[in-house]
Amino acid sequence: MLTPDQITAIAPDAASLKAGRELGSARKWQSLGADAEALWGLALGSGKEPYQTRVALSDLASKCSCPSRKFPCKHALGLMFITAGDPAALTQKDRPPWLDEWLASRAAREEKSADRSPDKPAKPVDAKAAEARRSKRGGRVREGAALLQQSLADLTREGLASAQARNPAMWENLARRMVDCQAPGLAGILWNLADSVLRDPHVDEELPLEIGRLHLVCHAIAVGDALDPATAAELASVVGIRPDAEPAAGEVVEDEWFVAGRTVTERDRLITSASWLFGRKSVRWARLLRFAPVPQSVIEPWPLGATARAVLKFQAGLYPQRAAVDFDGGAAFLRIPNPPAESLDGLLDRFAQALAANPFLRTVPFLIPLMPAGADQLADLHDRALPWRMPHDLLLRVDAICGGRPTLACGEWNGRGIRLLSILDDDTWVPLTPQHL
Repeated sequence: MLTPDQITAIAPDAASLKAGRELGSARKWQSLGADAEALWGLALGSGKEPYQTRVALSDLASKCSCPSRKFPCKHALGLMFITAGDPAALTQKDRPPWLDEWLASRAAREEKSADRSPDKPAKPVDAKAAEARRSKRGGRVREGAALLQQSLADLTREGLASAQARNPAMWENLARRMVDCQAPGLAGILWNLADSVLRDPHVDEELPLEIGRLHLVCHAIAVGDALDPATAAELASVVGIRPDAEPAAGEVVEDEWFVAGRTVTERDRLITSASWLFGRKSVRWARLLRFAPVPQSVIEPWPLGATARAVLKFQAGLYPQRAAVDFDGGAAFLRIPNPPAESLDGLLDRFAQALAANPFLRTVPFLIPLMPAGADQLADLHDRALPWRMPHDLLLRVDAICGGRPTLACGEWNGRGIRLLSILDDDTWVPLTPQHL
């Protein structure tokens, strides 16, 4: 299920990508093989012996006996390009010993890392020390929330049209204060306000809403002791507080998960890839996050438009959406039709229910046949329409793909406007947001 775009996204540089494409031909390899877990091959090169190249399909990690210090090297890229374009060329089914050794060493490292994980401490937790840390951190967070709430009150009295309220530097300074107060989630909201909301053409509508959300979070922090466990856990996630102990287990769902949309962003030299998955049987959405430090790229083994049978572990909360793949259960890709769609009316009902369950919720995803209706709306099959905020070039692109008829699309709805993430063009899912940085 590898795609050229997916391989391009993980290439370390343009030169490696070009060389990898040139090696994407079976005639440049002595042997090629694959199974459900890995790819392997012997690449012909300038050396006396062919280069032993292997790629793990779970995360697209690779190793090659060539002298290159780039990861993945051109041989690993070439092997993946062959898999994407000519999978029938990977005829070998018996794993060579050097592949088994590599996979075994990876498994041993993962097991060793898991043993050292903070979630599995080697010695009993000092309850008094943990409580002291928790109390100190809670005090810092409450201090930051009080400062933020007072700043919001001052801005509101002065007026949200004032130069101070519209000054990105002011919000960035507040964000840095939240980092000092150990509330990185609040800092992220403030940075987004400075970077995006203040530059939004609809800032007069968006700024009061963002301030209202911040006030809600600050009020919840102030009354934290009175919150029920589920709301407290959701608030901790919003604020960015990592629990000292193993978090409460959420649902474990096995399903056929359709990769509907993906966004890739970067902040503070950390790249975040967020994927929306739709469960065909459970009829529920899951949000998968993967991270990589700059200058690396996030490796996404599940391409857009693919369907994988896998087990997801949901994070407990008021309206669970974030999940992680249970790799112990594996993942098998399926070739089946696109999942069923809903209507805009169904989306509005679902958003209302989600917001009632989780007041901190910002967006919900959807799969709906849509088409542009005028310059700032999207309409469904029933001629129902919702606001759509997009650059002009995106409007032209979506309009050309739709061709005057509603076309299945994935996006997010935040209660005021639609953000499209991908759209179906014939039998290909086309991303409408950058897929790599």
